[in-house]
Amino acid sequence: MDLGQVFTDRIVANYMVSLFSHHVSKGRVLEPCFGGGAFLKACKEAGYKNVYGCEIDEKLYRKVVDQYPEYQLLQTDFLNYNPRERFDGIIMNPPYVRQEKIDDLEMLGISKEKLRKNGIYKGLPSTANLYMYLIIKAIDLLKDNGELVAIFPSCWMNARSGQSFKNLLVERTMVEREIHICGEVFEKDALVDVVILKLIKDSISSKIKDIEPEYLELTEGTLKEGIGHCKEFILNLSVPFSKYSSVRRGLTTGWNMMFINPKGVNSEPEECITKIISSPKAVHGYSTSLAETDDLLMIPQGQMLSDHLQEYITHFAEILSSEKKPKTLYEKFQTSSEWYTLNEIDSNGILFSYFVRNDMKFIMNTSNVLARDNFYIIYPEIDRYLMFALLNNFFTYYQLEVIGKKYGAGLLKLQRYDIEKLQFVDIDSISEEDKEKLTSLAKKLVQFSEEKCIYDITAVLSKYTDKKTDEILVAYQSIKKKRLEAS
Repeated sequence: MDLGQVFTDRIVANYMVSLFSHHVSKGRVLEPCFGGGAFLKACKEAGYKNVYGCEIDEKLYRKVVDQYPEYQLLQTDFLNYNPRERFDGIIMNPPYVRQEKIDDLEMLGISKEKLRKNGIYKGLPSTANLYMYLIIKAIDLLKDNGELVAIFPSCWMNARSGQSFKNLLVERTMVEREIHICGEVFEKDALVDVVILKLIKDSISSKIKDIEPEYLELTEGTLKEGIGHCKEFILNLSVPFSKYSSVRRGLTTGWNMMFINPKGVNSEPEECITKIISSPKAVHGYSTSLAETDDLLMIPQGQMLSDHLQEYITHFAEILSSEKKPKTLYEKFQTSSEWYTLNEIDSNGILFSYFVRNDMKFIMNTSNVLARDNFYIIYPEIDRYLMFALLNNFFTYYQLEVIGKKYGAGLLKLQRYDIEKLQFVDIDSISEEDKEKLTSLAKKLVQFSEEKCIYDITAVLSKYTDKKTDEILVAYQSIKKKRLEAS
């Protein structure tokens, strides 16, 4: 069973303990999920006497409990922990369990249904990950003016679902410190962007304090001020993505085994078989002209079916009826006699991969081929080549590196709403001469895939920002290198 445990580096643990105010060190301090004991050790070294701890994992509890006989440590689920007294300070690295995996912990007495019945979590979205519940619980167990120091993923800050969580934090606490850390923050291999928040409980009134985010980097056992890839540029770009383009996901078949490269139906009329790009790996360069395509079974509504095509569909209908999955297609199968038809989408735009590893590139769909849901399709509302230039440059690449969610193996995942967060230079401020340069460079990139064009596009755009070309290039290369090195 995956409990979502990642263990905090000792340097980071010591630093987090140092963030407590002096009065906390003399009071009651709780570590809700003490795991390998990094915070317990840091508290002991800092001279803390009145320390409490919870740990749900029996093996970890037994491993750690004898090392700290002076502390009051329990093997229990923190979510069900109800002490008689509140705490002056709580320090924590809550386990990372995604919302869709919470019910996997039901044998431990943890489920979404039980959590959502508890009034203290009112206001959390149904998509809240487990660490959000744990942090809200911790705030509830603080005394007035008590302090919470917590380290956890920062991805919620850029997610729509994170707004409700942020609202609860603002309602119940004052944010004293916001510290972003780059580097190998956890002892276990876990590639996530993290933030440390120091919160002060305030039950009387909500206080909003203007704070500047801080950036630290953990390298070679030392925490130092973050530079380059850690500390984000303020790009001062003013025009939102929505002014120039719209975006949607590519075509979802619902059952690739049936629809992609169908066996035995290639003799059907041309309108039943069309071409689709299934993978970013199939695209060579910055256009679809040389892309490797797959066959897609695309049967128009009302199409008369040949005998062997009817046989093919019947075969998969029997599988659906028996296995009742894929779920979405099965639901369509139950309500529609033409469940096997797909809605063609307009793919004639600029394509971008859902996942990025080495190549950050936008692709011009020059062949009007369909694109699968591995891609986003961007529909320009301005000149398509000018939009292509606004996308393929280091200003845009850097933004995506900052916004995207990091995964193992150096992968960067970008959601539709991440694309929609992009900001651009105001094209009305660009001279006609430079607009011509940008469109010319974009066409050259499409035709010849000369990556020097990306640098040249950036150089033109930099004239309309306060950042030099090489400055943004170095920043982009730095943050990209960090992501890939962490794989």
